[in-house]
Amino acid sequence: MKTYMSLIFGMILLVTLVATVSAVTPDYTFKHGEDAKLVASCDLNGFPCDPSTASCNLTIRNQTEGSYIVNFQPMTMVFGGEINYTIKNNLLPLVGNYPGKINCIENGENKTVSFILGVTPTGDDRGFGLFLVLAVASLLILALGIWAENEYVGFLAGALFMVTGIYSMIYGIGNLADLYTRAVGFSSIGLGAIFSLAAGYKVVERILEGRAF
Repeated sequence: MKTYMSLIFGMILLVTLVATVSAVTPDYTFKHGEDAKLVASCDLNGFPCDPSTASCNLTIRNQTEGSYIVNFQPMTMVFGGEINYTIKNNLLPLVGNYPGKINCIENGENKTVSFILGVTPTGDDRGFGLFLVLAVASLLILALGIWAENEYVGFLAGALFMVTGIYSMIYGIGNLADLYTRAVGFSSIGLGAIFSLAAGYKVVERILEGRAF
């Protein structure tokens, strides 16, 4: 049993590692359908940029269409080195990640900073990794419970299925949050409830028979 438990948790750890390494984490994340105010800082020569002598321009590309969402547009600068630019929601029609650059110039000094701007249905940047870990962990623990014929492990699997479903209903799956992801979430909650109730019934039956374990 210990060998199989180690194998199950090793597979969960591997899935977690793969999901973490492969995930692209945006530097800025905004909600789809809303204006996105991008706020950054301008720092040249070790000091905040002076609005009277410095200028910064923003560029954001849509690699899918091979076009520019924002093409070298001037950013608003305030004292203290803060710079900002409001991207209208109609300029970000698609959910996804967009590469961008901020170029600042002051007294002949030039600095360019690259970043990734993410647009998600909820404004959340958790991505696909956590959902994948929860889903795979639920399936593996369910498989372990069936193999070991252990109701307690089955109850744990059912609880994980419900957690996975609740997560997908609240945050979506990856970059999607629509009727389909909610249907997946509702189905996962339903399966989890069935597994938990079935396991709970077996546990009660064992207790009544005087053999809880």
